[in-house]
Amino acid sequence: MSTRRVPGVRAPWVAGLVLFLVLAVTAGIYMSRPRDFSPVPQSVLDGRRESTVAAGQAIARSLNGGLSSLAEIATVVDESMSQRNRALLIPFKSRIWKSLYVLDRASRVVVAQVGEPAQPAVLGEPMPSEAGSRLAQVGTAQQIVQYTPVGKAADAKYLLVGHLDPNRFGELLAVAGTEGAWLLDKSGSVIVGTGNRTPPGGVVDQGMEPGEGTSGSRVQQVAERHEVIAWASLGGKRPSNTLGWTVVSNQATNDTAAPSDGSRRRAVTVSAVLAALTVVVFAVLYFVLLRPIRLLRRVAEAAGRDVPKAPKHGEAGQVATAFTRTRKKPTEER
Repeated sequence: MSTRRVPGVRAPWVAGLVLFLVLAVTAGIYMSRPRDFSPVPQSVLDGRRESTVAAGQAIARSLNGGLSSLAEIATVVDESMSQRNRALLIPFKSRIWKSLYVLDRASRVVVAQVGEPAQPAVLGEPMPSEAGSRLAQVGTAQQIVQYTPVGKAADAKYLLVGHLDPNRFGELLAVAGTEGAWLLDKSGSVIVGTGNRTPPGGVVDQGMEPGEGTSGSRVQQVAERHEVIAWASLGGKRPSNTLGWTVVSNQATNDTAAPSDGSRRRAVTVSAVLAALTVVVFAVLYFVLLRPIRLLRRVAEAAGRDVPKAPKHGEAGQVATAFTRTRKKPTEER
């Protein structure tokens, strides 16, 4: 009859000790693995993104404010045309628009204008029926065309149109970056920019839905310096947030992070703590469980009155005491 040897308590104890030490080392290796590393601190990236978002919000407020102001002028124009049968535009000549005119929506005839000559062709076909803004090529320059119905939009006969010079946003763009900041349309073309540099590519999401906002920042290395590129689409309320325009900035920085961000040091610390805890726990198991069982086996295998060192505490100590008494009784009876 063959007997199969059953492993004792020591085998799982050794296996568990080795396993948990391997897990501790593996955790350290995993935490110290190479990661995507930015040579510029995250705080700098976040700061550049936030300043670019602020510039985008300022431009959006300016565009929406221009439309609100245009709507107020349209109210005055509507009243003047109903009372005097002519549009009153002269008091608004010094406003922000380079050209301000009233257009008959049906015939496209300009009935009143101030500033530069009217360009009704930039409104395209069909004529817009609601207030809004668009980018248009006027001569050799780009202008932002804003328009709003005169009177109720449903039955408005006239349209009030204002041409806005994008260069007036230069101060607002300077908030995003003094070295280079641009306002790009949804195709990535420059509407207005500061400096003589070329805006970085790949920052305009051409598949972005109208009204959907996006922002971000990244690092690129040019020659021996690091530059932070940040972008933010125009947010705020309608209609500026439906234009699909994006503010982009490019700023050099000397604030760079060390090659190690402390992850290796943290990994070594975690691994060492786990290994130390493993050793402590298994040492306690050894002295509480494994060593008493080994001493108890020696007591059970001892012959005569010579009793080896026996465990004194716990269940193992009680069993060792019972073995000792059982061994002494036959000797005392004889």
